Amino acid sequence: MPIKNNTKQLFNGLIIVIGAAFLLYSLMDSDANLWFQIVGLVFMMFGAYRASSHWTAHKDDHLSEEEE
Repeated sequence: MPIKNNTKQLFNGLIIVIGAAFLLYSLMDSDANLWFQIVGLVFMMFGAYRASSHWTAHKDDHLSEEEE
């Protein structure tokens, strides 16, 4: 079964990874600004929201393919 909307899934994953990088940077650097943590958390939550809404929209796609 091919993955549908592969570019959207890749974009969502990239947003999550960027958010995780901001959070890791803020944890590793003790002088990091609080905004790195806030931006990292917002990016991760936005990416997770987009990914979960994409997954729920396409959760029953395999059922229509089996009927054909």
